[in-house]
Amino acid sequence: MGEKIMDGFPTREEALADFFAAWEPMRRVEHVALDDAVGRVLACDLASRNTLPVVRASSFDGIAVRASAFENGVPDASGWRPGADYVRADTGDDFPDAFDAVVMIEKAAIGEDGSVTFDDDVAVEPGSGVRPRGSTLREGEPLMSAGSIVRPTDLAALAMGGISMVPVRAKPRVAFIPTGSELVPAGIKPRRGQNVDANSLMCKHLLIEYGAEPVVFPLVHDDPAELERAFEAALSTADVVVVNGGSALGEEDFNAKLIEGRGQVVHHYIAAVPGRPLMMAVVDGKPVVNLPGPVMAAYFGSEWCLQAVTARILGIPVRRHPTARARADAAKASIPKMANIARVRVTRDDEGYVAHFLDFKAGELAACMTSNAQRVSPLGEAGWDKGDVLDVELLRGEEFIEKR
Repeated sequence: MGEKIMDGFPTREEALADFFAAWEPMRRVEHVALDDAVGRVLACDLASRNTLPVVRASSFDGIAVRASAFENGVPDASGWRPGADYVRADTGDDFPDAFDAVVMIEKAAIGEDGSVTFDDDVAVEPGSGVRPRGSTLREGEPLMSAGSIVRPTDLAALAMGGISMVPVRAKPRVAFIPTGSELVPAGIKPRRGQNVDANSLMCKHLLIEYGAEPVVFPLVHDDPAELERAFEAALSTADVVVVNGGSALGEEDFNAKLIEGRGQVVHHYIAAVPGRPLMMAVVDGKPVVNLPGPVMAAYFGSEWCLQAVTARILGIPVRRHPTARARADAAKASIPKMANIARVRVTRDDEGYVAHFLDFKAGELAACMTSNAQRVSPLGEAGWDKGDVLDVELLRGEEFIEKR
């Protein structure tokens, strides 16, 4: 009696499949300026509206000449004058139609009087050293596909293609309602019986990373009427509603009861810890997630649930963290019937990477949240021994891993 039930819950994958079957994402399209498109998801395929070069361009820094002057070999250009017999044509430059080839500047010495001396091995034919029309890009040439996330380098291609306004999928508006009478905002020193609301900031910026537009509500006390007002306001303004806290069986855990009475609960309690009491529901056709309150539980629920919801609405894959192989520096037990997330401090020694598993229940919560790696134990795993080599997900680049 009194032990936590760890059996009979759906896996994260099963829960998400059932959740996604219960609602359909509403995708909206908006147009943003090219300069604002980085990180956005393209709503449709894009093709070039430009042809480049428009007519032709020099392949390198040089001088544009008439190929006919070279029909009998390298000409005597001691009497040549700029504008009449040649013009400067640097890389990418167009030049007058009177000229039809370019000689690179390294093979053409221009005198102070404008005369030219060519290297003996210069060979010139019509079109030599010239990039023809459309050799860089042609009108109608595909640039990017729908569902691609725009990167800074993509801006260069879109700019060349004449795209100034970019059609993107609108970011889903995700309302985040922090709840708990014991909470005070970040920056306020807590008194006895109070705790700091760390989740609002963390989840806001996780949602931004996922591609959502978070709408963070002010702290809501554990009062049913106040919770209901905030919940209804969130439903009226957002595509997704996240209620943080009150998902378990505490005396003031009103949120789960409110959601149950307002819509269709798809799942409550998932085979994932910390954060087992996470609830998924649909209210007025919109997805609602009751995210557990403890920081590590809120983080794990955000990573596997909120990220997946956002990705579904945007029509993109869930991101994957890069992985590395690391030796466990100590034995550790896991819960075989649960997917169990652990934060990890990875260091390096002469033999490779070393994984030190942190325990948020043993005074290491802050260290957990600032660690450089994590690992989700798969279902069925009971733990590992010291020295076992495990795959860990890197949360910072390998270049930041410190030597022990």
